[in-house]
Amino acid sequence: MQIKQLLVYIFTFFLLFACNQEKVQKKPEWLTDPGDGAVGSCKTHVKGRHYQEELAISRARERLAARYGVEVSSIQTIKEKIINDKAYVRSDKEVLQTVNKTTVKAHVRKIWLDKQHDEIWVWVYPVSN
Repeated sequence: MQIKQLLVYIFTFFLLFACNQEKVQKKPEWLTDPGDGAVGSCKTHVKGRHYQEELAISRARERLAARYGVEVSSIQTIKEKIINDKAYVRSDKEVLQTVNKTTVKAHVRKIWLDKQHDEIWVWVYPVSN
């Protein structure tokens, strides 16, 4: 009787263990092959998911614009100060663009959240008018 109970406990343990395992996310193909589009990403953002997504979209648009003759240059400075266990972060970003009479319009085709790394990936595609 004890062996049967032990086997039931072991089986139950493995069953529960297998159910609790996080499934490994498969990366979408467009991450490495965006076609005529462009991909941008952003890891965890201090202001939350919305800002994280907006920054990823902005980065993807910058890449797409660069492909169509818009020169994009950005410099970001982050300063962090810690006083008495309180952290203060200051971020300045300067974006310079040179446009050669080119209008680049894009729409978001796909958004993917890499839960393991808390990173949002965005795929934008050019829109012709």
